[in-house]
Amino acid sequence: MIRRALLASLAALSLMVPAAASAQSLEGVKRPEGEAKPEGYLAKGSVDYRLLVGPPPAPDSLLDQIDMNISQRFQAAIAPDRWEVAQLDSKMVYPRFADAFGRPIDRAHSPRLIQLLNRVMRDAADPVWTAKEIFQRPRPYQRYQLNRRCGSSPIPAPDKKPRGGSSYPSGHTVYGWATALLLAEVAPDRAPQILDRGRDYALSRVICGYHFPTDTDAARAVAAVVLTRLREVPAFRDDLLAAQAEYDAASAEPAAAAP
Repeated sequence: MIRRALLASLAALSLMVPAAASAQSLEGVKRPEGEAKPEGYLAKGSVDYRLLVGPPPAPDSLLDQIDMNISQRFQAAIAPDRWEVAQLDSKMVYPRFADAFGRPIDRAHSPRLIQLLNRVMRDAADPVWTAKEIFQRPRPYQRYQLNRRCGSSPIPAPDKKPRGGSSYPSGHTVYGWATALLLAEVAPDRAPQILDRGRDYALSRVICGYHFPTDTDAARAVAAVVLTRLREVPAFRDDLLAAQAEYDAASAEPAAAAP
């Protein structure tokens, strides 16, 4: 029960702007005071993680060793500019896709899109946080000494005998990939850039020292299935059409004249 309460608190925290530098905000700004948390389109627990992903690689198995090797190589050999990208990706979601989307993603410019994204994130998070609690995979920083970790100074020492954690699947990645899939559908003319940014966003979790590659792969699988399931929900389809119309209307506006 204690673990369940802790994980539920962490999931809720990721939907807000936390004080910790390593925590994540979806919109990149604080939710207006008094505003209720968004509700998902699906009933809680309606997407069974057991039908989406298997368990993580067994400790010290060949696949686990590959995971560890990739994680360590990104820790040892990543360019400073890519490290900065990873640090920013760890702090927020939607604004990190604005360049690929071709326009700002915020309440002022795309309120219908924000409403859609916020509701979908609740649905995408549900099976991931349930899976985290069950699988209890230790994170990279629990298993070996990192060179650096996003939002953390000093770098923590690894656990002597790591027995549990929340590495698998990746929560940040399920948000990032669900965002990428939705944005690509809203703006199909920019889908290649958006999906490439989504893959790069997932890679940031490995670079940051918070996840192994199989953690992010599992999260992307969950996001894809949740989006497929949402197509059965009329309210989701209506909101997606509204977000598409909002994007199309903004795209049809004449570009502002250069000063």
